This record gives sequence, C-alpha cells and structure tokens, in this order.
Amino acid sequence: MGRQLRILIPGAVYHVTSRGNERKNIFRDDIDRNMLLKTIGEVKNKYDFKILAFVLMNNHYHFLLKTERPNLPVIMQYLNTSYGIYFNRKYRRNGHLFQSRYHCVLVEYGSNIKEVVRYVHLNPIRVNAVETLPEYEWSSHLQFCGIRKSGIADPEYVLRYFNDSSKKAVEEYEAYMADGSWKDRDGDKIGAYGGYILGSDDFIKKIKLLIKDRSITAEITNRARLKNVYSVDEVIIATAEYYGQTREELINKKGRWNRGKIVLMYLLSRDAGKNNTEIGRLLGGIHHSSVGRTVARVIKEIQGNKKIAGEAGKIAGKYNSKVINALSKV
Repeated sequence: MGRQLRILIPGAVYHVTSRGNERKNIFRDDIDRNMLLKTIGEVKNKYDFKILAFVLMNNHYHFLLKTERPNLPVIMQYLNTSYGIYFNRKYRRNGHLFQSRYHCVLVEYGSNIKEVVRYVHLNPIRVNAVETLPEYEWSSHLQFCGIRKSGIADPEYVLRYFNDSSKKAVEEYEAYMADGSWKDRDGDKIGAYGGYILGSDDFIKKIKLLIKDRSITAEITNRARLKNVYSVDEVIIATAEYYGQTREELINKKGRWNRGKIVLMYLLSRDAGKNNTEIGRLLGGIHHSSVGRTVARVIKEIQGNKKIAGEAGKIAGKYNSKVINALSKV
C-alpha cells in the first residue's frame, strides 16, 4: 500500500477512513461502537475540531472532520490507539486492529460538502445493510434529520448549505438524501483528485500551489498528478513569450540551439508534472530518452549556471503570478 500524503492546513475539512487490519471487523457489538463514539468525543474535546458527519460500518468507519489546527495526525493517532487498546484488552488479542495507514482526503468546505456527506451517510444503503437510512443507528444521519436531538456530530455546519431556515434545511437535506439513495446503490464513488483532494478546480489548484515546493516521496501514490500544478498551455505560453517565439516556433524548431524548447522540456517536467514520453509527444514526437537526457542536463546546468536558472525562474514567474492573481479573485 502506498504512503498517504498528509496536507495539513488550519480550518481544513478531511474525509477520513480507517479500516480493520486484513479487512476484519473492528466492532463486534454495539458496546464497541459506543466506545469508539465515546473515544472520538473525548478527542474532540481535547483537540477542538468539528465532526461534520460520520458512519460506523462493521470493518471500517468514515468521519468528516473540520479541524481548527493542522493536527489531524495527532487526532487520528489518539483515536485509533485508544480504541485499539480497548478492543485488544476486551477480546484478549494482540497486534494492530487497524490497517497501518488511515486514508484521508482534503475536502473543500462549501456547498460541495453536501455530496461528501451524502456519500458517507449512504454507506449502509450501498452495502444493503438497510433499506432506508433511518433504520441505521450508527451514523450522524439521525442528527441531521432531527430524529436524534444530540450526539457527537455538528450537522449545522453542513445544513447551512441547504437553507438558512433550520426547518427547510432539514427538509432539503432529506430530499437530497432520498434522491441519492437509488443512485448510490451501484457503488458510485466521489472522485478525489489524485486520491487526496476533493473540490473545485480552483480549490485543487490552490492546494497544489501550497504543496508544490514540498518534496513528495516516490512512495506517495499519484505523485505526478499532485506535482502537476500548472497546465501545459500555461507553461508553453509563458515560455514562448519569454523567448519571443510563437507557440509553433517554440515547439517545432529543431536543433540544440532552440534554447526555449530545452527549457520548456524542463518546465513541463517540473511544473506541469509531465513524464518524458508525454513531453516528447507534445513537442513533435521526440523520443522519451532524448527528453530525459535534456531535462537532466538542464537540471545540472541550473545548479551551476545562474543565467539559465534565472531564465527558468522568470518564465515560471509569468504563469505563477497569473494563476495566483486569478485565484485571489475567487
């Protein structure tokens, strides 16, 4: 299993899933389920976060958390360790209860959060555990509907996106869930960008800009997509403008003297997240090995040549500033 990338931001929302080791059950009775809810309630009081939605299944759980501080790993360690100790003592077992790595997706907090809540709450329907959601006790759905008056969840932080009126918000939420019940029986899943970010295109780009200078280990799944901060067009246009060439001249002019094309290969690799084969295809069918050698040469030259480093930096500054200016208006 690939390592999970942790994108820690104050005020962020995360869809967190933790599954039993070897996909075995993490609950054997309702006392266990109540213990997990009690434990996360204690963690919530200690670390100050909101539970927007949750569901407990037999061998895993889902929590949608809004953290006030960038402390999700601490929260998860406390929760899984405390519950794991309880479970092992009760059933006189040894070893890890949970898989070694919990899965988390950074979610844009806004009206789209409704879709994530629906995905979380519909888990029992999806596995045919119940026919209707009110039958299932171990989720925050009953709090959202007002059937359960109190609990660990904070549904008001989601219901506000349905309607300003509390009564109408609940009615619209129930209609929204009813509309999704039949659609989600076939297991449709919300697609997260690279497996780590869920939201609008602008939100995804903002997050990728925040992490673009981080060293992302090769063990991270979908590493290339996460490093793909800028579009191919943004990089090509900025490079062509800097060297005073048209797009066609930049891409099609052959020979080692087309400095712009050489730098473009490097920037497409570094900032657009393209591999050597994709770059070669974009630039008129250059063999991937030639692209690889060129990119490696530019990297080496940048380390000892301030001029080419300055050129690459100025080009990147062009598309970087345009993106930042555009996003600041969102």
